[in-house]
Amino acid sequence: MRATDLIKDSKCPRTRASECSCSKVKTVTEALDTVIAQCELEHSDTVKGTILFIQAPGSPTLIKGTITGLEPGDHGFHIHEFGDMSKGCESMGGHYNPDGVEHGNEDTGHVGDLGNITANTEGVASVKKIAERIDLLGDRSIIGRGLVVHADTDDLGLGKDAESKKTGNAGDRLACGVIVLRSDKIAEQAKDWATGERIKVENLSDKLKEFIKK
Repeated sequence: MRATDLIKDSKCPRTRASECSCSKVKTVTEALDTVIAQCELEHSDTVKGTILFIQAPGSPTLIKGTITGLEPGDHGFHIHEFGDMSKGCESMGGHYNPDGVEHGNEDTGHVGDLGNITANTEGVASVKKIAERIDLLGDRSIIGRGLVVHADTDDLGLGKDAESKKTGNAGDRLACGVIVLRSDKIAEQAKDWATGERIKVENLSDKLKEFIKK
């Protein structure tokens, strides 16, 4: 067996990440507990950031973080199929699209389509989203997959060219990272932020409202 075959075989068969999280995802799913994941953006000298993902059973996923070093304006923000960083952001594949649909907005497009984030005049984007179709639990868990920030605005599939239906014409991949489980103290805080009840925007607990507003 060649060395390249050994490297290929060592990757996760689901996400191609160097460290496979499948058994951990199964464990936390069966535990019916709140899950928290994190992504540290890499492969850029200027664009940096940390994004947190929190999900309680039966609830949408809360996404929050700060990204710096961006050009002011909107930037496409997507979960990609693979957590493979062997060739930087380019080896992360296309948008995570388990349903095989065209690119679009957060409600009807790829599961990995998270729309745009907006950087202010100082190049800082505050990320605050409640993602109804993003799962940390179960067979469609995004843990182990990639997160990418793009150079341009995502047109949400509304452009008149073919690329709009694939990528939203969001342009180059500025920075990326692998979404991994977190198991430190913040997981305990997450239990306060997200209860086991169904979370809806109009019925968030006080703790969750504070989480989104911060």
